This record gives sequence, structure tokens and C-alpha cells, in this order.
Amino acid sequence: MDIEIRRLTQADLKQTTEIWNFIVAEANSFPGDQILCEAEAAAMFGEQTETVCALSGEEVVGLYILHPNNIGRCGHIANASFGVKHAYRGKGIGRLLVEDCLKRSRDNGFKGLQFNAVVSTNYSAITLYLKLGFKIIGTIKEGYRIEDNRYVDTLIFLKSW
Repeated sequence: MDIEIRRLTQADLKQTTEIWNFIVAEANSFPGDQILCEAEAAAMFGEQTETVCALSGEEVVGLYILHPNNIGRCGHIANASFGVKHAYRGKGIGRLLVEDCLKRSRDNGFKGLQFNAVVSTNYSAITLYLKLGFKIIGTIKEGYRIEDNRYVDTLIFLKSW
């Protein structure tokens, strides 16, 4: 599969919003619980250091947002959220997105990439992050409420350079 990875354009907004909202509705990985209209998604995507898409032809098959993990004196560590369209999961697109994010994090002057709330049941993300050299630096007991209102742990990951 030929995948192009590039910054979000206005033409990508409808598809990226749909992917984002699908993942929010799944309630098993993203912390947010609000479905966004296209204008809200455009504003949120626009506030990021980078919003990047993976495309197969004209179809957006994945995306990520990259931004500082914190402010001020802690703003040199990045944070990101990744999403892959349901039909394209398990095809290596997530790995391409994370690898691109690591490069763009460095290019934007960040000294590391931290994930604050990787849901402990998100085995594919956990496996990928470990393969790419991230370390688990903490666990938040019952840090995430999944779709059936049960609580599961979240993991904090860090890769620095």
C-alpha cells in the first residue's frame, strides 16, 4: 500500500474529523468524549504544533496531532495523539505515523515525546510504542473510563533524545 504522509490541508478536514470522531465514540483510547463538528475540529487541529495525515490516494487513512506536553519550562517535551481509520488498522499505518511524529518532534525542537494516558487495553499501541523504543515510566490506576463505564489503567510512555 502506497501511503503519503503530509500536513493536514483544508481538503482533508472532513475525513480527519470523521476519523477523530469515530475514535472518540469507540471510547477506548482518546481521552476526550465530545464529538466535534468540522469547525471545532478545524480549530483544534489548527492549534497544534503540527497536524499530519496519512493518505492512500485521496483517502485519509490516519492522522496525528503534535503539541507541547506542557507549558513554559516543561514545553520542550512533545505529546501526540494518533488515529488510524478502522478499516486500515493493522496495516502498519500507525507505525508510519509514529515514526513521522518522532522526526517532526525533533525538527520542531522538542527533546522527547511523552504519552500521558495510553489505555492499558490498547495492546496494539502499547506493542508499537515499546518496539519503537518508548519506555513505560508510570501507571495511573483506573485512569480511563471505557465505553461500558468501567475503569482501566493508563500508562505513561516516554522517548527522549
